[in-house]
Amino acid sequence: MVRKIHFLLIVTTIILLPACINKNSIAERAPHWFDHYSAFHKKEYHAFFASRLDSVPDTLDQSAGLINQFYKDNNYEPYWTLRGIQESRIDTLLLHLANADEHGITDTFFGYPAIAQTLERLKNHQTKNDSSIYDTLCNLEMKLTDAYLRYVEALTYGATDPKRANGGKWLMTNLQADTAFICQALQDLKDLPSALKEHQPKSHEYRVLQKELKRLRPLQDSVVTAIPEQVVFKGAQSNALKSVCKRLKLTGELPKSFRDTTVLTDKMLAGINKFRRNNAIPESDSLDIETITKLNRPISYYVDKIAVNMERLRWQVTPAKQDTFIAVNIPDFTLKTIVDGKTVFQTRICCGKTQNPAVDPSRTKNGLVKAFKAESPLLHSEISRLVLNPEWSIPYDILKNEYYYKLCRSNTGVVNRERLYIKDARTGGRVDPESIDWTQVSQNNIPYRLIQTSGRYNALGQIKFDFPNSESVYLHDTNNKGAFKRRVRALSHGCIRVENPFELAAIIYGINEYDSLKVDQLNMLVGMEPISQAGIKFLEEKQKRDSIRRASMTEEELAASVTPKQLKPTGISLKHKMPLYIEYYTCFVGSDDQIQYREDIYYKDSNILYLLKSPQKI
Repeated sequence: MVRKIHFLLIVTTIILLPACINKNSIAERAPHWFDHYSAFHKKEYHAFFASRLDSVPDTLDQSAGLINQFYKDNNYEPYWTLRGIQESRIDTLLLHLANADEHGITDTFFGYPAIAQTLERLKNHQTKNDSSIYDTLCNLEMKLTDAYLRYVEALTYGATDPKRANGGKWLMTNLQADTAFICQALQDLKDLPSALKEHQPKSHEYRVLQKELKRLRPLQDSVVTAIPEQVVFKGAQSNALKSVCKRLKLTGELPKSFRDTTVLTDKMLAGINKFRRNNAIPESDSLDIETITKLNRPISYYVDKIAVNMERLRWQVTPAKQDTFIAVNIPDFTLKTIVDGKTVFQTRICCGKTQNPAVDPSRTKNGLVKAFKAESPLLHSEISRLVLNPEWSIPYDILKNEYYYKLCRSNTGVVNRERLYIKDARTGGRVDPESIDWTQVSQNNIPYRLIQTSGRYNALGQIKFDFPNSESVYLHDTNNKGAFKRRVRALSHGCIRVENPFELAAIIYGINEYDSLKVDQLNMLVGMEPISQAGIKFLEEKQKRDSIRRASMTEEELAASVTPKQLKPTGISLKHKMPLYIEYYTCFVGSDDQIQYREDIYYKDSNILYLLKSPQKI
């Protein structure tokens, strides 16, 4: 996308411009059909083109300034309309623009229809054979150059703005086309076929999605008989199964050679369960209503999913992933840990709450859906600190919108039940719960803060993973383990709950080169038993010391010592920080190279589709 830049960037442009100078490859003769335009004279058109460029006012627009300077530094020679029409050059570009749907982008995005219409009018001699031909050719020249730059930029950095596409909750930094990129792209016009090939995305995942998009796109308008919604058990017979076979062949879970059947055989059930795995549906020995409902989705559903996620893959997040990192995929409700290029750990997560935008129409503006407040933000950061036995400082919004009503009904009851304590928001000092009449406290100006003490009952569980971010979210354990049994786990206020957090911590300990004794000592702080010999010996010696100490206690001291104590929060600063990416992919390639489809729980896919299908002004 063409973007505004600061005046200082123009200064940089001037310094870099010599590199933009492009000696045109050998120009071809204009095609025979152009002989009709006898009013065209090369020198006259050259002069007209130069005067048109000189009449364009100086601009801070990044690509416009570079395009004009590119032509000036090439002796004002056109590239596409030199000698009238450079047909092979134009055809090479237009072939790529016409096939932009192979990348999930409409050709209108690059202004292809208008360009093709102009060429068609020229070929059919519908353009006046007078001096106005120069104006037509000049406009065509600029449209083609702009379309070329839009195309290579879209394939290199994405065709859309990630922040707009994600409704604002995009905290990552992504690379964008800059002066150097545009300058190099213009220079690469000397070998147009190579330039267009070079900018094609090359990652394995992108190529797999692209291949599937190419297979499915011709089928998206296919009319397929809807499968009747009924339960069919293994070995049972149903005429609906023939339709199931046909649909599974379309989606790819059954080979085309599979013979349609009316009996739910083992082989057919294997295809159905493969479809379920690819769509996050629990496997079973029967055909159920949910599976049929999802089998009945139109092929356009898959085409759109693939197109949207190919665009996400084109966004160049910086810093890029290296060999070791953590990746959370919100729609898949999973966290993966990659170490030295290999997935070593995967677990379920719960993420921020969602809301259907239809509930609040004000969230949709100019065709785009704004992110819901409680959504987990998409971000890159680094886990820099772990906290064992964390306390939970309840966010003000939660205090105001949730706890306020509880406290008005039962002040000390809530405090005791949830093991909270109260602080004065101004002084930070503790406040006696019984001294507060919450019915006299303004909900819009609460002068107190609630903190939940450490322990297994704590909402953050027994470990928290801190990383810098502007929304004050983090990864953490939870006291609500039952939530991980749900399939849709968008439950939190934005933080990411991790099902097996201590397995994740063990990996981070390993990266930080903690020995087995130190790991055991840390785990013992949260009540875990040691597993190493050094840890076991350490615990035995500690127990001996505690036994000797208790032997010297009075009865009163001994009674007090067996009273459960609050676990002390312990912070662990990491020498080797762990990169973290919280991402959003509703379609991705699984470990077995099968394409996975997930529900768009945050309603973001429609934003990208809208932007990809929006024609750009050229």
